[in-house]
Amino acid sequence: MTEADFADWYAAERPRVLAALTALSGRSDAAAEATDEAFARAYARWDRVARMDAPGGWTYRVALNVLRKTMRRSARGGELHAAAVGGNGVVASAEPADDELWLLVRALPPRQRTAIVLRYVADQSEVAIAAAMGVRRSTVASTLTQARARLAEQLHDRVTQEATDHD
Repeated sequence: MTEADFADWYAAERPRVLAALTALSGRSDAAAEATDEAFARAYARWDRVARMDAPGGWTYRVALNVLRKTMRRSARGGELHAAAVGGNGVVASAEPADDELWLLVRALPPRQRTAIVLRYVADQSEVAIAAAMGVRRSTVASTLTQARARLAEQLHDRVTQEATDHD
């Protein structure tokens, strides 16, 4: 693979990685830093990364690890940021249009939240999500099923409650 191949891949993948990390962390600055670091590492290892089954998954995994490290450092430094990688944060511009749904996504357990964001914000396959999260594809499928069921239940409960409130 050539530098031109990397440039094309980078142009296509970077916006999705950045959107996913912004959605997970709620901090565009930390997301951009982690995204840039992951792509710099991918570029430095492009000969090897380009041959992987899921180079995007590898990049997400690196970016997620950098983001977690950054968020831990900022928390230790006295900044109180509740990151979606370990808690519930306020989501910036990568937030889906439906604010109510996004509140429910942020309330999911971290693994479910990460899988949902990588699947529906970053548009990653289960194979790529598995590579990013360091789990099996079957675990991703199960996690997504559990997360969707939980979201459906919570949405149903909210709709039922709103209908009751209006009666």
